[in-house]
Amino acid sequence: MTEVISILEHQSVPIVEQRQNGDIALSHRHAQLLSQMTTLPLRAFTWGHNSIKWSQFCGLVLLGDLTLEILPKIHGKESNVGSCRDALIRMLKRAGLIKLHKPGGATVNVQKHTLLDVFIIDLCQQISAQLLQGKLRQYITQEENLPVLRGKLLSGMQLRHNLAHKERLYCQYDELSEDVFVNQVIKYTLRLLHPKARAQSVKKALARLLFVFDGISDNPIDLQRLLSLSLNRSESRYQSIVDICSLFVQSLAPDFNAGQQQSFSMMFDMNQLFESWVASILRPVAHKHGLRLREQGPRRYFAYRSDLQRDVFQMKPDISFVNASGIPVLIADAKWKLLEVSEAKLGVSQADLYQMQAYGNRYNTTQLCLIYPGQAGLKSSYDLELHGQHGAKLQITTLEISADHSDELQLNLG
Repeated sequence: MTEVISILEHQSVPIVEQRQNGDIALSHRHAQLLSQMTTLPLRAFTWGHNSIKWSQFCGLVLLGDLTLEILPKIHGKESNVGSCRDALIRMLKRAGLIKLHKPGGATVNVQKHTLLDVFIIDLCQQISAQLLQGKLRQYITQEENLPVLRGKLLSGMQLRHNLAHKERLYCQYDELSEDVFVNQVIKYTLRLLHPKARAQSVKKALARLLFVFDGISDNPIDLQRLLSLSLNRSESRYQSIVDICSLFVQSLAPDFNAGQQQSFSMMFDMNQLFESWVASILRPVAHKHGLRLREQGPRRYFAYRSDLQRDVFQMKPDISFVNASGIPVLIADAKWKLLEVSEAKLGVSQADLYQMQAYGNRYNTTQLCLIYPGQAGLKSSYDLELHGQHGAKLQITTLEISADHSDELQLNLG
């Protein structure tokens, strides 16, 4: 069985000559596999002297017989791997990147599952939800020698095959079949994942779905066909499932010619994930105030270059509350950084402060907000008054990852 080790973001991991089970370390063989991976995001880690250091990317990396879980560093819970994993899954779910749930309202205990098992559970649940609406089927054209006419008679084939057998009819007909490419992709993916799952409950979930797809062909999947697959209107409900299957098939399908050990990654930029998570929390707050939340906008340019007669330095705030006229009432930026409780500046970056002042000036709004992950010793909110012509108010807000906040979160909206 593949060994799993858990690592926190920004943690340095040694590369050793002889690695023992349980060591938070990579062997030279694992490091070589890591260096050859093409699915990792740029700058996911940096090389050191006989070590690597992970950056702000979290998720899953498979290196042959070793699986790495890179988990977010949640302040005050760094020693509790289960809590860090739970925080990552909570953020992914709230941001809509996974749809983890169980029928009847029960929840998946992510603290007791590896990340790969959690991703497999998510895929199984998405497949099961779509199967409630029926398995995909489509008409497939068949040609066959039959004792009775079905569909249409192919006269050319009839003369070729049945000149001496007048009792036979060479027919072409359409038959409604479940043995379609999307179902073949799903079955193939389930088979790939079954030996990778660790928890018996996850293996059983995969086995149950494989039984449902028992009548589907076991053909190896043509990767090029899969990557170029375009779903029609009746198949579009399976789009997210096909996307996940494509990722697994690209990474886990055996390469019999290359004979290489399998490697795979599913990584998330915590800066972007935190931004999406914050936006999902603020969206109902905006709605409550009769406003609409926009992500990465509205976009405006900060300067004009006269010699080129064009605008330059495009601005796109992380989050904006806009009114019915599309005018920003509040602009917020989400920062996946820790603050400094003891500092008068709270550890807020001066560059971030300049950025918010620029937003206030360009978008003509006095309500600004910087949002950080919560940590011990910090209040939920701090208020700064920015000097300058507009007299903007900057609210520094912290949000605990373990809570939803939509009921108690208070923002200054003028």
